[in-house]
Amino acid sequence: MEHTPSNRPPAETPLTRRGFLGLSAAGIAIGATAAWGPWPGAGVAAAATDDHGGRTLRFAVLTDTHANEDEATRMANLRRIFAAVEAENPQFVLHCGDITDYGSDESFSAYRDLIPSALWERVRHVPGNHEIRWDTSARRRFQHWFGPTSYGFDAGGVHFMALDPTQLLQEPGLFADDLAALEEELRGVGDRPSLLFLHYPVGGANYYVNDTDALLRTIAPFPVRGIFAGHRHLNEVDRFNGLTQVTTNAARPGPFYLRVTERHGRQGRMLVVEHMALGATDAEVPTVEALAEIPLEKPSASAETIRIAARPGPDEVALTAVAGRSAVAVDARLHPQSVFGARDERAWMPLAARGRSWHGAVDRVGVAPGIHRVQVRAVDETGGRREEWTEVELPGSTRARLAWELDIGGQLQGALIARDSTVVACSTSGHVTAVDAAGRGKPRRIWTAEAGPVHRGAAFTPDGGEVIVPSTDGRLLALDTGTGRTIWTSHFEKPVLTTPLVATTAEHGGRILVSAEDTLRCLTVDGATLWEAPVPVRTAGRAACDGERVYVGAGDGRGYAYDLHTGTVLWSVLTTDRPDRYRQLIYGPWDDWVEVLPTGAVVFSTVADAIAVDPRDGREIWRTPGSYIFAPSLPLPDGGLLLTSEWGVVTAVDQATGATRWSTQAVPRVVNAGPVIDPRTGSAWLVSVGGLLAEVRTADGAASVDRQLFTANTFSTPVLAADRLVVAAQDGVLRAFTL
Repeated sequence: MEHTPSNRPPAETPLTRRGFLGLSAAGIAIGATAAWGPWPGAGVAAAATDDHGGRTLRFAVLTDTHANEDEATRMANLRRIFAAVEAENPQFVLHCGDITDYGSDESFSAYRDLIPSALWERVRHVPGNHEIRWDTSARRRFQHWFGPTSYGFDAGGVHFMALDPTQLLQEPGLFADDLAALEEELRGVGDRPSLLFLHYPVGGANYYVNDTDALLRTIAPFPVRGIFAGHRHLNEVDRFNGLTQVTTNAARPGPFYLRVTERHGRQGRMLVVEHMALGATDAEVPTVEALAEIPLEKPSASAETIRIAARPGPDEVALTAVAGRSAVAVDARLHPQSVFGARDERAWMPLAARGRSWHGAVDRVGVAPGIHRVQVRAVDETGGRREEWTEVELPGSTRARLAWELDIGGQLQGALIARDSTVVACSTSGHVTAVDAAGRGKPRRIWTAEAGPVHRGAAFTPDGGEVIVPSTDGRLLALDTGTGRTIWTSHFEKPVLTTPLVATTAEHGGRILVSAEDTLRCLTVDGATLWEAPVPVRTAGRAACDGERVYVGAGDGRGYAYDLHTGTVLWSVLTTDRPDRYRQLIYGPWDDWVEVLPTGAVVFSTVADAIAVDPRDGREIWRTPGSYIFAPSLPLPDGGLLLTSEWGVVTAVDQATGATRWSTQAVPRVVNAGPVIDPRTGSAWLVSVGGLLAEVRTADGAASVDRQLFTANTFSTPVLAADRLVVAAQDGVLRAFTL
C-alpha cells in the first residue's frame, strides 16, 4: 500500500538548514521568505489540566524500531507497541530514529502500515543513522514521509526540539552549521524549559557526534532540561551540564517504549519516565519500571561551568581547572579523537583539589603532536557532572607544517582535485572554490561558484579546462577552470551523490559517467546526454571505465558492467551472499570507488572483500578479505595495488594475483579518504577520519604517524599541489601543509 504524508495542520517549524533541505523537491511546501517555514506536522493533543490549573504533559517515547518488511516477527512486535501506545492516548509520541533498517520507500510504507491512523497524527520523528547512512536521496525520502528532520514545537509549557546531527552517507553525527539555528531558536523560547530529542546520545562515554562539545556550549546559557536519545539499544540515564539524558532501549526486539508523565513535587514540575515492556502475549500485563525523573525547573549544581588552563609539554599536559563549589571530584583526559561514532570507556586522570582549583596532568606519551582537545569533568555529590573541552596544540617534531588555511564554510565532504597548483574544493554549503596552492600566508582564492550542496568530489575534463561538479540539488555542472563560470548544466530528477568519472576515449575528447541514485548517465564532455541506464536499488560510488565498458557497484549486492556506447548491461557479479535486501545493500559495493587495473581486471570492494574480476564476463580472478569499500584503491607503478581498509590497515597486493606483499596498521580509521602518492619519495600520505596524518612507505609498508592535523573529521582524499599536501575537513576549512 502506498502512502503519502497527510495534510496535517502546521504545528511545527523547521529548526535547521538541513531540516528543510530538499523539501520543495519532495513536494512539501515550506515558507518561501522566512527561515522558519510551516511544516505539515502532527498536531499536539490538548494537554490535561492538573489540580494547580497548569497543563500536564503525557507522552510516549520510542526508538530504533528498525522496521524491515522482510522480517515478520519484528513487524508484529512493532504493531503491538503502537497498539499499546495508542491505548494510553498520549498527547504525542517522540521517535528517536532508526525508524527502518535502511530508509527505503518500501520500508517506510511498511512502517506506516503498523501505526493506527489516529496515532499517526501524533508521532514526531527524527532520523537515525539508518535513515541517512544509505540515503542517496539526500533526506528527500525522509522528508516526504515525515517532514523536516529538525524542528521545534510547544506542548504543556515546554519547548521540544527535534535535532538531526546525522550525516548524509556517513555513520556518526555532526551538528556543524545547524547549531546557529538551534541557538536562535533557544533565544526565542526564552525562559521556558526545553527538551531535545535526537538519535545519538551525547556526553559521557558517547562519541557518536564529533562536535558534542560545541552542542553543549551552545545550549549552556538556556534552560534545556533533558534529552531523549536512542542508538545504543539499551536504557541509560545520565545527568550532566544541568540536564538529564535518557537513552532508551530499542523497540525492535521489544516490545518496549517509554511512558512520560508530568508530576509536581518538592522541586516543582518534573517528568517521570517509565519503561514499559509488553508481555509475550496481549493477555499479559505490561511490566512497568521507573527509569528516571527529569526536573523542569532549576538545573542541578552540575550546571556550573569549569575554567580550564592547559600547558602542553613533551610528555604531559599540565592542567589547572576551576570548578563550581559543588564539585567533589575533577578529572581529565585527552579527547579520544581516534574514536569514530562509538563509545570510549578508557580511564580519566584525577586532578587534586587546592581550594576551588584542581591541578594535575594528563599523559600524552605516544600521542602525536598537533591539534587536540582536552576534556575536563567535575562531579558533584549527587553524581551529576559538568563537562568542558579546550583545544591545545601538542609540541613535537613533524614533517608536515601548516602553510595556509582557508575557511570555505559548510563541510568539505568530497575528494579534492588538483591540476598544477590549482586545487578545487566543494562544500555542503554550495560553494565550489578554486585556490592557488602555491601562495604563502593567506592563499589566493581564484574563484568561488555556487553549485548547491556537494557531498562528493568533482573531476577535471581531460584537457583541464572544465571542472565537473555533482550537486544534491539534482544538477551536474561544468565550470570553467579559470573563472568558475558555468558552461553547461545537466539536470537529474534525484540528487547527484556520486563522484563523476571523466573517461578519456578516442571519441570527442571523452565521456562523463555519473549516477543519481538509481540512474547511470553517460554524457559527452559538452554536456550532451548519450544514454541512461538503471542501477538497481542505489549507488553512491564512482564508476570506472576501460574504454569499452562502464563498471558500477549497486545496492543489490552486485557489480555491473555496462556497454560504454549503448548503456546495455553486459554482465553482473554478486559480491555478497547475504540473504535479504537490507544486508545485500550494506554488504555490497554500493559506495565503492570502482577501479580498472593496468592488468585490465576490475576491482569491486565491499565491507568484506576486494574482488578482482575479468572485464569480459565478471569471472572472479582473486579476492582478498578486508573492508576496502570506503577508501579508493591505488595502483602502484611496480604492479602492486594499495588497499586501505576502514580500520586504517594499508595493504599492498599484487595486481595480477591478489597476493599480499605487505600489510601495516597506519592510522586508527579511514572513511572515504584514500592515500595520495608523493612523487618525490614514492611514499603514500594518508589522513585518518579523525585527522591523523601518517606516511606509508610503499616499498615495504613501513608506516609512521606524523601529526594530528585538526580535531574535525575528514571524508576527503587529499591532494598534492605545488609540493604541498592539501587537506579538507568537516569544519569547512581547507588546509595546506608543506612536507
